[in-house]
Amino acid sequence: MAHIIRQTVDDNLGKEAGLAVIGRAFLVSGILATLGGIAFAIWMGEFVWIFGGLACLVIGVAFHVAFGALSEIIILLKRLCGLPCSGFISGTGSGEIFLCSGCGTMVYASSEKCLKCGETLDADEE
Repeated sequence: MAHIIRQTVDDNLGKEAGLAVIGRAFLVSGILATLGGIAFAIWMGEFVWIFGGLACLVIGVAFHVAFGALSEIIILLKRLCGLPCSGFISGTGSGEIFLCSGCGTMVYASSEKCLKCGETLDADEE
């Protein structure tokens, strides 16, 4: 006779992946509607089709951004809760910034003087 086995499964591909796909689908549909509007405008000789296609493009881009943002919010919330997730979060790259040692304001590497406190800046010290 068989028995029920309880097993914990980590789900790292949740709804956030689907939201990003839906956002891309809206973007593609907006582009296709714009191209269709241009084709209809040429065929019918009425410019109103171009404006309709551009309106669809604007709506498609807006939905693409909104669904992409929702996807990233879910990924961030999962990471904050310690749940496993796979996904890309925009703006998480790394790099170097340069700060004035006097006031902490961001400056360019080639700056000679801080724009906030007026201190003269020396070459980069390691």
